[in-house]
Amino acid sequence: MLEISVFLDEDDRYQGMRMEEYIVRYLMHHGIMGATVFSGAMGFGHRHHLHHPHVLGTADEKPRMILFIDEETRVREVLPHIKEVVREGLIVARTVERI
Repeated sequence: MLEISVFLDEDDRYQGMRMEEYIVRYLMHHGIMGATVFSGAMGFGHRHHLHHPHVLGTADEKPRMILFIDEETRVREVLPHIKEVVREGLIVARTVERI
């Protein structure tokens, strides 16, 4: 099985929709076994901008992570489109074993 983690910002959008919602709906439509969106309290990316939305007086976006897992062949079918729509985020793949 293959596990994919997609790292985004809360304000990332695709076709007018929040990116995490677009991706989860896309995965559901394509029969992926399951997906979860996690919201981070703090983080930074390749630009080294600290995303810390709880600082008084700031409106900084929260980091997001989408995690999905399925058989490797099914994941490889949807991965090209995910790579296409995620322009600023990071996508990580790991081989996992279902127990």
